[in-house]
Amino acid sequence: MKHALLCISWLLMFFSVANAQQRTISGKVTGSDGTPIPFATVQVKGTTQGASADQNGNFKLNVDGTNAILQVRSVGFISAEFPVGTSNTLALTLQPDKTNLQEVIVTGLGIKREKKALGYSAQDLKADELTKANQGDALRAMSGKIAGVQVTASSGTPGAATYIKLRGTNSLTGNNQPLFVVDGIPIDNGQNFSGDPSDGTNALLFGATNTNRGADINPDDIESMTVLKGPAAAAIYGIDAANGAIIITTKKGKAGKMAVDFSTSLSVDVVNRYPKLQNQYVRGDENTGDPADLIANSDNHTRYSWGANKDTLFWTGVPNDYDVHGDIVGKSDPRAKIPFKAYDNLKNFFRPGITLNNSVSFSGGTDQATYRLGVSNLHSSSIVPLQTYDRTTISMAGTLKVSEKLKMSANMNYTNDGGNMPQNGSNTSGIMLPLTRTPISFDNANGTKKGDDPKAFLNPDGTQRNYRNAVSYDNPFWTINRNPYTSSVNRILGNVQADLDIYKGLSATYRIGTDVYGENHHQYYDLQSGAYPTGRVFDDQFNFRSVNSDLILSYTKRFTDKFRLDAKLGNNYFSRKITEMYVQGDGLVAQNFDNMNNASVVKAQTSVVPYRRVSGYFDVNLDYASMLFLEITGRNDWSSSLPSSKNHFFYPAANLSWVFTELPSLKGNSVLSFGKVRVSAAQVGKDPGAFLTKSFYLPSLVSDGSTSGISFPYAGLGSFQVNTTLGNADLKPEKTVSYEGGLQLQFFNNRLGIDATYYYSKGTDLLVTAPIAATTGYQQVTLNAGSIRNQGVEIQLTGSPIRTSNFNWDVTVNFSKNVNKVLALAPNVSQITLNGFTGAVIAHIPGHPAGVIYGQGWLRDDKGNMVISDQDSNPGEPVVGPDQKQIGNPNPKFLLGVGNTFSYKGFSLYALIDWKHKGDVWNGTRGSLMAIGTSAYTMDRHTSKVFKGVMGHLDANNNLVHNEGGAEKPGAGGANTTPFYIDENWYQGNGGGFGAQIESFTDDGSYVKLREVTLAYDIHSKAFTDSRFIKGLNVSLFARNIILWTPYKGIDPETSLTGATSAQGIDYFNVPGTESFGAALKFKF
Repeated sequence: MKHALLCISWLLMFFSVANAQQRTISGKVTGSDGTPIPFATVQVKGTTQGASADQNGNFKLNVDGTNAILQVRSVGFISAEFPVGTSNTLALTLQPDKTNLQEVIVTGLGIKREKKALGYSAQDLKADELTKANQGDALRAMSGKIAGVQVTASSGTPGAATYIKLRGTNSLTGNNQPLFVVDGIPIDNGQNFSGDPSDGTNALLFGATNTNRGADINPDDIESMTVLKGPAAAAIYGIDAANGAIIITTKKGKAGKMAVDFSTSLSVDVVNRYPKLQNQYVRGDENTGDPADLIANSDNHTRYSWGANKDTLFWTGVPNDYDVHGDIVGKSDPRAKIPFKAYDNLKNFFRPGITLNNSVSFSGGTDQATYRLGVSNLHSSSIVPLQTYDRTTISMAGTLKVSEKLKMSANMNYTNDGGNMPQNGSNTSGIMLPLTRTPISFDNANGTKKGDDPKAFLNPDGTQRNYRNAVSYDNPFWTINRNPYTSSVNRILGNVQADLDIYKGLSATYRIGTDVYGENHHQYYDLQSGAYPTGRVFDDQFNFRSVNSDLILSYTKRFTDKFRLDAKLGNNYFSRKITEMYVQGDGLVAQNFDNMNNASVVKAQTSVVPYRRVSGYFDVNLDYASMLFLEITGRNDWSSSLPSSKNHFFYPAANLSWVFTELPSLKGNSVLSFGKVRVSAAQVGKDPGAFLTKSFYLPSLVSDGSTSGISFPYAGLGSFQVNTTLGNADLKPEKTVSYEGGLQLQFFNNRLGIDATYYYSKGTDLLVTAPIAATTGYQQVTLNAGSIRNQGVEIQLTGSPIRTSNFNWDVTVNFSKNVNKVLALAPNVSQITLNGFTGAVIAHIPGHPAGVIYGQGWLRDDKGNMVISDQDSNPGEPVVGPDQKQIGNPNPKFLLGVGNTFSYKGFSLYALIDWKHKGDVWNGTRGSLMAIGTSAYTMDRHTSKVFKGVMGHLDANNNLVHNEGGAEKPGAGGANTTPFYIDENWYQGNGGGFGAQIESFTDDGSYVKLREVTLAYDIHSKAFTDSRFIKGLNVSLFARNIILWTPYKGIDPETSLTGATSAQGIDYFNVPGTESFGAALKFKF
């Protein structure tokens, strides 16, 4: 018994000592730059004891004694061992593994994940990739750098809208741009159209192209930008996820002494491609039969340039108000004094644009708190005189460690931007329409050099000076001085977040943020302006406000050394309110008085669009041996845009990835460094817009069919009428089902890599507006009836062909191909028109790709041969087909971006080639100018041409027949040999843009651009070891879009009249694109 008691005593003492030696330690795993390393594995050497760091790099672990060794590893970093010692709080730093291309990226809800664990396609861009060519618009800086991302700049003017599309068109009538998320908060990237709200998106065809709100983000404030390309990647966002998502993480402060970063850049923008104009024939009209009409002077008001050859003309040398050189006369006229020379109105109008961009930031902190303050200013003068764009941003970010369990963070970004925007499109008060229609015999500038010199646009009597000498096409200098369009935006983005460590792997995050902005547009048309001869003024004010909050419970548990669970359960609340107030004044009393009080008739319109959504979601991640990863997500949304009885819908998603190179037989393979296969499936949706489920009333408009009519309220009386669209209480969300598979391989110690993805998605229940019987009292109703399909491939290649101690050559190739097809619309709906002009529209048509160019073309036989008339009335002339059809397809066949970086010691040379293959554009500009006679494509005038094709014509029943033996025979005849005389009649008929067909003016919009080139020299911080102030210096020269190759017969085909909308492929007097050259300096203090 005594021996037993002694043994028990010894055992109790042993366990007591052992228990006394075991303790809990905590710490944080960071990189060499102080950035937290999420999900790092921390394990006690020689044991199964271990833990995973959370997404902020923090961990807790039980250890025995003071001699324990911690083994720490994370993808993308060199594994290291750290002695525990006596400290209970450890700071563990890992060095980056430059031979390992795997990394951690920010995914949905701001969650950081190891890229190798993702079961879907996601690519990210770091800060230097966005800013190395000093592109002031972060969205445009993405061009060519991400596979599957199509970026379209509406014009080369600063502040012009940018259109972003991922993996094709998913909605027939809704928005097709991705969701934008900044620091976990969804933000608005919309483009607000200016002008009479009743014009809708048609306002884009004849006004200024406003900035989309993504341009408010300062690229210098961005730490990274992650593109979640498909529904599976963005499914956690529910109804906002159908078009993918772009996740933006802004820069934060880091622990350490205060660091100051300053950058400045100066660049020059010039037009990269002008429309091709002829410089041989002056203004005139052949068809009048009057020889005097072939010579352009102030008493000839024709708009056409079908006049005399310039080589036969002289000036009288007697100045007049129309021209400083006097009248134009023929050689035989005794007043002929000065040989005539053509005016180059294009190059006399456009100016080099100057952009100055300055940015400074202050950051620093301690282990308890960090801060960052950034201020930037961008000032751009446009290639269009007197047009400017300015953006000032102030950003603030901070973190605070309140206790060991509670951390707080906050971010705020203020933006003020705006300026003077040029008008374009089908607008006689625009820039490009009057400018390119101006004949070579009239000088819009009137010999002046300054854009605001009244001599250019005013006659001595105060009337407008223009080439038609009448109120018609405005002199472009009149437009920029007397028809100004201005916009201004004040915007605040902000969020506050709290992270609470509750208990052993259980934590909670609450984040609330807001996006608030006011956007004001002001337009003035002076008296005598072509668009509104009696003048017009309008103010259009948009107020946008959204609030987003997320409450997320997270649980992380490592059950064994190989199995880990990471689960999240969340609640989201989102509300949005958009208010527009539009005031328009017509019938101005006094000239050059830009004020609403100057209008004799004023009307106003206000709209309010509220929206709310409540959501619950979960996200479960399972990790087996850092080799097999499974993620399952689900989200249920309750939307205010649907009836309360059926306003909720559930969206599931799952993805699986297998890193097969973690198998023992493949681990450490000298050829195959990394290999992963992945698959995913998801279902997401998009709820209807506001007010579609109910019928409502609108202010009345009484029209007599010949005037603009009377709008109410009128004379103090109000009146409302039923809307023409019947509300549909049975509407449900649009639905997109997506499947994706991918393979990622890296070879030769990550010197060569490929990431390939195939995806398939089908959208059903798409919203379509369909006609209904007039007996209902309505004209149309919105239905869930449409469907569309997208499928494609994306490939990213990375390589380092040369890697030495002094010289590196790195290559990145991004390739993508998307094929889509509209499967169905609604009953009795043959097409959905997105936008366009009479005879040339962008439309969705069943059986065709989304958003095709639709109109009439040339009549062709069964073999595709063009039919040439064999009729006596017009022999040898091509015949126009009777039916509308698909004429072109604006969707590219593929996109390719190739980036090369050459580094030698402190020098680096970067070049990015951006290739868009195919993608048609309706070149309405060229067609119109061919009819007017100013296009270079009319230089074949007064010649005969035999059109290639077969003989024939249409009979009374629109059947193709041909004349043979004095009778009509079915089908086409033989090859055409009849010459046809090319003259003004041909080009003002079907040979020009005012005729019935648009096929001749639908061009291949392919292009290859040298998108970015940067030569930089970086003076490393070691060179400033003895400096008390400067810690680093980077000097660079850069250029953008300096080489453009394209078969397109117009300006830069990347431009788009309709801005950031789904109706792409329209060129109708767009403002040209630009190429840029500049220099930049970056300092670290």
